Amino acid sequence: MTDKQVEILSPIFTNLAIWKERYLSKFNKLNNTILLNFENYNHIKIKQTIGLINCLLTDFISEKDKIKGLNKTQSVLFNPLSFFPIGETMHSFLIANIINPNSEHGQGDLFLKSFLKKLDIEVYENDNWIVTAEIGRIDILIKRENPHTVIVIENKSNYAIDQENQIYRYWYQEIYLPNKKQLKPITEKNYHIIYLTPSEYKIPEKRSLLRPKEYDENLPEIVPLKAKIWQFDKEIKDWLKNSINELHSENHRLREYIKQYIELWN
Repeated sequence: MTDKQVEILSPIFTNLAIWKERYLSKFNKLNNTILLNFENYNHIKIKQTIGLINCLLTDFISEKDKIKGLNKTQSVLFNPLSFFPIGETMHSFLIANIINPNSEHGQGDLFLKSFLKKLDIEVYENDNWIVTAEIGRIDILIKRENPHTVIVIENKSNYAIDQENQIYRYWYQEIYLPNKKQLKPITEKNYHIIYLTPSEYKIPEKRSLLRPKEYDENLPEIVPLKAKIWQFDKEIKDWLKNSINELHSENHRLREYIKQYIELWN
């Protein structure tokens, strides 16, 4: 490089060096500011999180103390039914016994009427209702001869899988055949299949709704009566709550028994 070139380039490189130092200085200051802000942000978030956890713990302890106090005065945590294994069959017997107007609870058709009201079924003065549980593979069956009315309840409290053609056979046996013999058309108003489930995710399986292979091919391929999905913690709970409101004010025994049964599904 000639002296002339050095003379020309020297100030340029000097300025570049100065600019570089200034740039690095500003960059370092900015970087330090960002790091400081980030640390402050993290510190604030940590404090907020700790504060939230403390609030939740305080609320939890307060609620726990309240429940402890209520349990002392009212035994709200004590439910005798929780000590016994109540399986699908026992649930069916319990519900059928409550619905049955001839049950020993002494309330006649109080619970039955409340149940039928949810299905918009008319009730008449001289009705003769028959309520059975766990007979002929049907969990709960509610029947009336005149006007002919049938309610089939398939209880899935234990999430049991559906048997092949299960619901179709119930429809055929209890609804289709009686109407065929009497030459009466099947009207949906007085016929119901209730699929009783502990969760909205448990629904009838298709294989349960299909016509059995040995049945007449002229019959519908799928059950023509749509099953109603009822949940224990919704429809059953609502029905029972509405019913106990109609009990005599001094009938504490039955009221508490039903309340304890409701608690099993909370």
